[in-house]
Amino acid sequence: MKILVISDVHGNWPALQAVLRAEPDADRILCLGDLVNYGPQPADCVAWAMGLEPRSRVIQGNHDLAFSTDTDPCYSTAYQVVAEAMQVATAPLLNPEMRRFLAGLQPRQRFRWEGTNCVACHAIPTDPLCGYLGEQAALTLWESELAEAEHPDMLFLGHTHVPMITQFQRTLVINPGSVGQPRDGDPQAAYALWQDSSMSLCRVGYDVGKTVRTIERLEIEPQVKQRLSQELRTGGRAANLAMGVK
Repeated sequence: MKILVISDVHGNWPALQAVLRAEPDADRILCLGDLVNYGPQPADCVAWAMGLEPRSRVIQGNHDLAFSTDTDPCYSTAYQVVAEAMQVATAPLLNPEMRRFLAGLQPRQRFRWEGTNCVACHAIPTDPLCGYLGEQAALTLWESELAEAEHPDMLFLGHTHVPMITQFQRTLVINPGSVGQPRDGDPQAAYALWQDSSMSLCRVGYDVGKTVRTIERLEIEPQVKQRLSQELRTGGRAANLAMGVK
């Protein structure tokens, strides 16, 4: 069994296509949410998710909920301006069926795959849409999340856009990083593979320029276009520098 684990596609259709081409023999897919926003082609990404075979799973992300219900997606301060601009510009690209699909997703799911007890959410178990917890967070914070999830064998998370595989107590915590908007300094699309009882983090390059050119055609402020282009080309270093993070 080969399972493809992805998260935070964010409307970046060329990046998602590159991941799917790299792993054409995946038996099922776990998508941890945020199919939309930041990227220029949310409809393509949502249509793809709607067509997944029944054994695959799609989790609801904070931007998925915002696009489907016109609500506040709990933006991070560093990305508020670009997120708001892109939501206004690209949310209308979704048809009513796509909105209903996103609204009907669950932000947290419990399931058993390959004899393994799993919990998956977009962010963290205590706040599955908006909570933020990095690998370097205090152990007591992670212990609280594991308790909330009832100590599964595997806990799948997204939202941070930074890949991670870490063992906390009996639980393996996996964050595949972001397909469409990495923020760890590597512009390649990030994902994870679960195969033969092992988990691995993977990257694949894609045509960043193609996504940038599609963004350029949107009716948004030039500074938003520039910021998004820098994010894509630098793997998130633009935002880190703006916040004083080296």
